[in-house]
Formats: sequence, C-alpha cells, structure tokens
Amino acid sequence: MALQIDFSGQTVLVTGAGRGLGKSMALTFAQAGADVFLGNRKEDQGLETVKEIEALGRRSGFVRCDVAQESEVQRLLEAAQEFGGGRLDVVVNAAGVISVEDLLYTTDDEVRRLFDINVLGTIHILKHALPLLEKQRSGNIVTVSSIAGRGGLDMLQAYCASKAAVISLTQSAARMAAKYGVRVNSIAPGIIRTSMWEEILDGMAHGWNPANKSPLNAQEREELWQSSVQKMIPMGHAQQPEDIAWATVFLASNLAREITGQVLTIDGGTTMV
Repeated sequence: MALQIDFSGQTVLVTGAGRGLGKSMALTFAQAGADVFLGNRKEDQGLETVKEIEALGRRSGFVRCDVAQESEVQRLLEAAQEFGGGRLDVVVNAAGVISVEDLLYTTDDEVRRLFDINVLGTIHILKHALPLLEKQRSGNIVTVSSIAGRGGLDMLQAYCASKAAVISLTQSAARMAAKYGVRVNSIAPGIIRTSMWEEILDGMAHGWNPANKSPLNAQEREELWQSSVQKMIPMGHAQQPEDIAWATVFLASNLAREITGQVLTIDGGTTMV
C-alpha cells in the first residue's frame, strides 16, 4: 500500500480558519480524514469553512474566537475538546495579522494590535492547549510564524519582531511538552500572493508612511510585484496556500514523529538558513 498521511479518527483545531492559510489548512486536514473544529473572529467566514469541510464528508464545528482574548481561547479549546469526544489531537494557530507601517512612522496602538494577536494570541493558545495535550500524553501544536521572523528586514520591522516572538515561544513550548510526548513546531510561510501582500505592495510604493497611503491600481501592483518581490524568490514564483497547508499536515503527522521545536520554512529558497 502506498504511503499516506491519514488523520482518520483524529480531531484537529485550526484558528484563523475563515480565510487564507488557516482555511487552506483546515480543508487539507479534512481531506486527510480529520474532523476539524474552527476558531475565527468573523463568524460568517468560519461558518462558510464549516460548510466546505462538511461537503468533504467530515465533521466540523465552529466557535467565534479572538485569540487576543484569553477567555475566548479557553472557550474555544473546551468546545474543541468536547467536539472531539474529550480528545484533541492537533492544534494549529493560524490566526495572525500584519502591519505595513514602518518603524519610524508606526504608533503604539498599531504595535499593540499586532502583538495582541500575533504574540499574546500564541501565548493564549499554548497556555490552554498544552495542559490538555500533556494530560492525554500525545498531540501536536503547530504555530504559524514567517520567514520575516527568521531575521531582521528593512521593512515590516514590528511584524518581524512579532513573528520572531512566535518562533521563540514555539521552541520554549516544545521543550516543556517533549517529556509528555507532545510535539510543538512552527511553519514559516514564504511569499504568498494573498490580500496581505497587496497591503505590503501598497506600503512599498509609498515608503511605508501611513500618511502617504493611497492604493496602487492592479497594473501598478503587478509591475511592482514582478520588478521587486518576485525576484527575491530563487525558484521564481510565489508559494500557494496549499504548499503551506501540505507542510502543516506533514508536520502534525506521524511521518514527523521525531520533529519538535523546529521551524519548517516553505519559501522557494528565499531564505536559506
């Protein structure tokens, strides 16, 4: 029989599952046989993903959750565990935001917004997922960091710092959880042409100064993409959401049973460390 990644009979929780990478991850776990519980700030998006998972023949459920709010994360984990009949096999924290304001122009409010979701949200997930998985002495947690967290950039400085914090938290959690048979790893996506990158292109065009904000038109964005961003990728093309989702499913599977505390980068060679 061919080698397969099979999550049949397992329960997976994915945050930020209403769109983008989180949605792609949730659907891919369902395609691998998992029942998938979802958390998302926007209820309509989360419920739409539930419908798509159920259309694949898998069970799904949803609780509205802002990961920056600890009480909402607690409620989400409790609901996901109940959905799984008292068991939770995989927790993926894909909830996250970006800020395109330059370090020289950003505000305290903008930095707090960024860190509340990316860093505090990760802390909340780890704080309340680890005890559940450690008690059952098995399970996986996958955080979503970024190649921006692997080293400093001359842009997106606060975002880089928030994702570097996610990597550090992941590694610390992996050390804490290893003796219980629980693995904790991080996925570092590369350059994916999502709505987030449309914001970045606008920021690049206007020197990262929010006072100069005026969106590019479609042709201007495409020209800037091809002349700058695309050239950063040795393989010559952006990654797709499914590339990140496939790597996440692998990392949570038994094929990666000896991998913990690691950051798996999927970026077409943009960073080589």
